[in-house]
Amino acid sequence: MQCPNQQESRIVAINAEQLTAPALRGTTDPSPVIWLKRLIDSGTLYIPQNLNPSQFATLQAITLLLSHPGSRYAACRLDASLALSAGEAELDAPAPPIAFDYRLGLDELETITRTRTGYSFTELHTDLQDAILSLIATRDLTTRKLDLARWAR
Repeated sequence: MQCPNQQESRIVAINAEQLTAPALRGTTDPSPVIWLKRLIDSGTLYIPQNLNPSQFATLQAITLLLSHPGSRYAACRLDASLALSAGEAELDAPAPPIAFDYRLGLDELETITRTRTGYSFTELHTDLQDAILSLIATRDLTTRKLDLARWAR
């Protein structure tokens, strides 16, 4: 009869002998640029087309706050729709949004939020985001450049 320690060492030795390293085939991981392109092509990663990253993050926070669960792609669709010209829209479709107004509105929301809280809109808890949007809708928070209350209704 063998000691339990000797049995364990045999098992380990047998298992170690059975493991063989596969032959290296000279494969290399794709470059980060290729990985990024794959993520974009597959739809896993969205790159804003008409908004800067800060504006897009704010838009995404707003759409997540105002929309129902499962509509996490609303900001992507809205950003992409900013590229449409009036000539490309269907006849009975509403007029496409004006990209300049969206950019200005998102920048103004960010300015108001940073001035009042010291944080970016996207850094705030959803309750605070909702409170800021409510104050904008009631015109308790305003900006001189754009009437944001029209957008918050």
